Amino acid sequence: MRTWWIICILSIVLFSFAPTFYELKRSSDLPPNRAFELVHNYITDYNFYLSRIREGWDGRWTVVERYTNESHAGSLIQEFYLLLGKAGRIIPEPTMAVTYVYYVACFVASVLLLSLTVWAATRLFPVFFWSLLAFLLAVFACGWPIIVPVGASWRFGGYMAWFTIMDILQRVSFLPHVLVGQALVLFLVIAGNDAKTLQKKGNWIFLGLLSLILGMIFPPGLMFIGVSYGIALCVEAVWRWREYTKQKSWQRWWTDSVMPRVVIGLISLPALLYYYAILTIYPWKRLVDFDQLHPLTVSVVEYMKALGPVFPLGVIGLVVAMWKKERLFIGIISWVLAWMLLFWVFSFVPQQSPLRFAEMTPHIPLAFLTIYVSWSLIGYAKKHSGLVYVGIIAYAIPFLYIIVGIGVMYSSWLWHRDFINQKVSAGWPMITMDNYIVYPTKGFIEGISYINYETAADSIILSDLTTGNYIPARTGRRVYVGHDASVNKETKLDILYQFYRGEMKEQDAYIWLKNAGISYVFWGPQEKQNGDYAQISTTYPFLRQVFGNTEVTIYQLP
Repeated sequence: MRTWWIICILSIVLFSFAPTFYELKRSSDLPPNRAFELVHNYITDYNFYLSRIREGWDGRWTVVERYTNESHAGSLIQEFYLLLGKAGRIIPEPTMAVTYVYYVACFVASVLLLSLTVWAATRLFPVFFWSLLAFLLAVFACGWPIIVPVGASWRFGGYMAWFTIMDILQRVSFLPHVLVGQALVLFLVIAGNDAKTLQKKGNWIFLGLLSLILGMIFPPGLMFIGVSYGIALCVEAVWRWREYTKQKSWQRWWTDSVMPRVVIGLISLPALLYYYAILTIYPWKRLVDFDQLHPLTVSVVEYMKALGPVFPLGVIGLVVAMWKKERLFIGIISWVLAWMLLFWVFSFVPQQSPLRFAEMTPHIPLAFLTIYVSWSLIGYAKKHSGLVYVGIIAYAIPFLYIIVGIGVMYSSWLWHRDFINQKVSAGWPMITMDNYIVYPTKGFIEGISYINYETAADSIILSDLTTGNYIPARTGRRVYVGHDASVNKETKLDILYQFYRGEMKEQDAYIWLKNAGISYVFWGPQEKQNGDYAQISTTYPFLRQVFGNTEVTIYQLP
């Protein structure tokens, strides 16, 4: 059985990388003036995480925000990626190292999450047939499919396609820290609600340390675990109310159930306290500010459609498991209830989008509960010979759902393939700008390479958003602005455009650049376009050109 599980897991993970393999295959088809880059997920966030890996490769032990120019101390935020960078130091070339490390981390984290999904499925459903169904449904659970005509053919579309983690293909090999966080959530929910596991005090410490790691890698996950444990305690108290009251044994409930969770919580508490403190200090507070300035709203109805049939079927399974007091499913029950509660609560809390809790893989427990419904119906049908059709339906539902899910995943791969083909043939713009995603021109990459090899490590570069997004990831240098994590991004962009349009007086521009700590000014495709193609070297004659090609000019401040 183990061999079949390994084959199943690796097959799914490798297929999730089909767009990556296809993009590598098409790399030789790029126009002569384009430079190939392998981008995972969305380029803005991809470069953001690569910048953290680059910091580790550069030898740092704490993370600094290289997407802003303000001086600040390092922190442990995204330390996970920095440590990946340290592991990547075995590769001498930094750009190659951070890319390889990122993709290896994606692969390993994907295998970890799917392996733990198998582990959970086999614990809940000891019979191989049912555990396999539970696993496959957890992987292929999809939203209500939409038939989309494509030429003479058709494909499956879906709801909330703009949200990456709702994509049945992309969520398998999503961001490494999210995948590791999801794996830890799954393990902690199942193991932390297992009575036998909690009998040993040593396990309390082990689960507490895992929770601490979860809190540092994926803070919402630790909050989620705390709420799910609280719900599990309440459910258990309701289920065993009569027993504990009749036997006057509430002390046993406190000792066997409450104390283990309290110990786990106390061990992991420093992670939440650290984040609570650090997120009040800039530049890290910008992570909170951005959610408040740009709240990500979502229609609950659309979200339910994006979850698909697994949501109503899973809720039915939840009700049945609650009614039958299925102690084995208490972790799964608390998982679903915690997800519902936090999604609802944070719909009213501006500091955090409720979609953050969509990352808690609700499709996994909902899939398990869906299989539990089928398993219960089949058991009921076997006891009543006249209900054979009920058993047939119970078998058919998960099979049909899995088949549709496979079709949706394959359609997703086709959509990604089309996107890559368009990206390969794109002739405009010269670099990614706004919603136009393209491979950058070689002249642009040459300018970035100059910064990487010919500037001091503590240099701060002035550029527009796209260039600023590349520089920390590819060079390890700091930028004035380049990501939503840049402090006062909106205000900085206004000032930056004034500079590039030549609207500043020479003396004012010099003083501003010096006060901002700028060492070099990048003047490339986006800077020229947003600056109305003003000749900044004429407007600001104090700038000294140190690099130039047909697309990029780099100036140094005296």
